[in-house]
Amino acid sequence: DEGGYFNEKLTIEKNLEKGYSVIAKENIDEETLLIDVPANLLIPLEKVKNLDNFNNKFEEIYFKTINSNFEYLNHHPLKSNNQELDRIYNTIGNNENLYKNFLIKYKNFNLLSEQDKKINLLSKTRAINLNKFKKKFFMPVMDLVNYNYAGLTYKMGEKGNIYIKSKNIIKKSEEIYVNYTSSSINAITFFFEHGFIDSSFNSFEIKGGELKFNQKNIYKYDKKYFSSDGGTYTFKEDINFTNNNISNNFIKLLEIFPPDQRYAAAIKILSMYKNLMSPNKDQNYNENSIIIKNFNKSVELYINIIDNYLG
Repeated sequence: DEGGYFNEKLTIEKNLEKGYSVIAKENIDEETLLIDVPANLLIPLEKVKNLDNFNNKFEEIYFKTINSNFEYLNHHPLKSNNQELDRIYNTIGNNENLYKNFLIKYKNFNLLSEQDKKINLLSKTRAINLNKFKKKFFMPVMDLVNYNYAGLTYKMGEKGNIYIKSKNIIKKSEEIYVNYTSSSINAITFFFEHGFIDSSFNSFEIKGGELKFNQKNIYKYDKKYFSSDGGTYTFKEDINFTNNNISNNFIKLLEIFPPDQRYAAAIKILSMYKNLMSPNKDQNYNENSIIIKNFNKSVELYINIIDNYLG
């Protein structure tokens, strides 16, 4: 009635294990419009002040629907207890940036009221940043499409609407997925943000500014990619490892080394990030904690993905 579109060949299902999912009832051709949410039905996060009073009937139905399936929010890492926090910190503590970023998020989260905590967690799993508006929005109906690394990508129309189209033929009974990560990040960061991790995830990122080199005899470096301060050379750009590809600027990083040392340097850099993790060896530790089970899965993925690129 408000201009949204949900393809008649799709249906919404719900089960105890996965919650909501969007399934094809029939075969769907490639390049077919699946779901379209008009701009007037996107709900700005900043306007959601509580989950009891609503601007209109549509928002009331939407939030009451997702509130009926909110138990998973209790398993977000920002809800960790002290024992779970210790386990997380003991594992990632050697990765200074990863550790500090999570610690800041955890402390800020726990300054919020209980109502704001719930809205914050809902936004991490239900909302998306739209660069055009520089805001975060809830996307009713669209947010019922589950995540997969190889899933479809949200598109923005000329009128500010958000839609997804099929890339390939979708077969009857096949689930529709979307990939809503805008950067390559890494498996642990993804888990810290969204509160879950999917085994399809396959990327790793070295953030700009993390890699610093103190070498008296630098072979050569490009000022576009490096900043220098005294004897320290800092690589400025993010380096992405995505879909079994390595971003071209990794080659620019390695040019700081003599040609015969670059291969060994590449191995050393990736191995360093892998070895910053200290996976828990005690399989029975916190065995009943869903947070720790999912965290351990993200750590295992993190290490396996780096091993893949080392290979």
